[in-house]
Amino acid sequence: MSSSFRPRRRRNRTPLTVLAEGADWIVVAKPPSLLVHRSEMLPGAEAALQVVRDQVGRHVYPIHRLDRPASGCLLFATTQEWAGPLSAAMASADAQKTYLAFVRGYFKEDGPLTVDRPMKDDNGNLREATSTVWCLGRSHEPRCSLLRVQPRTGRYHQVRRHVRDLMHPIIGDTDHGDSKVNRWWRDNGGATRLGLHCASLSIPLPDGSRIEAVSPLFEDHFAVWSAQPWWADAVAAFPSLALPPLPLRDPAGAGPLASRAPDDATSDAMDEHDMVDDDDPPMDPNLPED
Repeated sequence: MSSSFRPRRRRNRTPLTVLAEGADWIVVAKPPSLLVHRSEMLPGAEAALQVVRDQVGRHVYPIHRLDRPASGCLLFATTQEWAGPLSAAMASADAQKTYLAFVRGYFKEDGPLTVDRPMKDDNGNLREATSTVWCLGRSHEPRCSLLRVQPRTGRYHQVRRHVRDLMHPIIGDTDHGDSKVNRWWRDNGGATRLGLHCASLSIPLPDGSRIEAVSPLFEDHFAVWSAQPWWADAVAAFPSLALPPLPLRDPAGAGPLASRAPDDATSDAMDEHDMVDDDDPPMDPNLPED
């Protein structure tokens, strides 16, 4: 355990919902609009790392990344000694990360459908990237679908790019999506941010046990998705959709929001790359990204 934790500059931060916890790790539900780690591009923005650090009273170490407008399960090591083993476990073939993607169009396949399309890294080198996709619900009017996606690798924007390659971009995706469709859903369907949620994690531990965590939807996704014609079919196929939704978070960290949805119009400009903090360990640049 790190002995250098200093709770200085502590803010009155509202704790994040804890989904699962062990002696050396914690899984929280990351709300939309919350960074994983502080950023030079958004120096005043609240970040999950600092919130969880203050919540548990010691340094924490992020094991994977979620895009700022995405939500759901986020795993931290709470001791430096476990950061490496948990990162290796997250990257193992036995690890499962399950995402829900709210996408454009009527998805015709039931699944499982394997998407195996390499992606370039920061150096322009192609790297293996594989995801498995199932359809949970779909409708012609409005033309949209809810997909369950399990990435087998952890490339930059992998889930977002793989469903786009299937011609079903995520609604609200300002990098890889359809701007006209995004605008329609924002103006007519109440979808104000990226339709991507990390619904569950199942990660093997060295002692043979597993980290098992499930994140309910947040209120904004729940309101939009539960209004769709396919909702009952989706709940039957993926029952955790029906869990009571989590409240949205005040961007200033003062507490939950009753009805205001996050404004993520510029959120994709900040995808957790240039991360800094003067009070925490540096972030591993090789963390899996989704």
